[in-house]
Amino acid sequence: MRQDQSPHPVVPRPSPRVVTGLLLLALALAGTPYSVDSHASERVDSREVKAVFLVNFLSFAEWPSVKLGPAGGRLTVAVLGDPSFAALVEHAAAGHIVSGRAIAVQAVDSPEHAASAHLLFIASSQARRLPAVLRAVADGTVLTVGDTDGFAQEGVAINLYTFDNRVRIEVNTTAAARAGVKLSANLMRLARIVE
Repeated sequence: MRQDQSPHPVVPRPSPRVVTGLLLLALALAGTPYSVDSHASERVDSREVKAVFLVNFLSFAEWPSVKLGPAGGRLTVAVLGDPSFAALVEHAAAGHIVSGRAIAVQAVDSPEHAASAHLLFIASSQARRLPAVLRAVADGTVLTVGDTDGFAQEGVAINLYTFDNRVRIEVNTTAAARAGVKLSANLMRLARIVE
């Protein structure tokens, strides 16, 4: 007997940009060595992997249109407390376009200078003043990211941690919602959820 409809729904194919981002995240989570520069053969260190994660997080987050501003504007990543990491993020972001927007990276020395950023990376050097940092950007619709044990539990939206020599992701869904940033279901599937 012939059926007119397939028992399996047709799912639209994701864009190549989304597939590439997911592949990079999956490779990093699996601990597979890969290089930001395709001509280099040495293993990428964890700080470079984390820089790539930050750039890819921009593709898996959605800000309100008021925060994004006019089309063609930039997405800004601020790095608080680690200027050398800001340089790695800037290198990882070079030439990347997310939803028609170039990426700007800036090292900042105070959280107030990051209030207009889309994503704020908070270095471990800021652990003692983390509550003050989070208060300073609370009204700015800023996606906060860290790489320090306990940061997600303290209210940072995304935290990178290392387990079994692999960089992993944990997401504080309450902190992301409070910031007004919607995270992609694809990202959430790769993350450990912290509330």
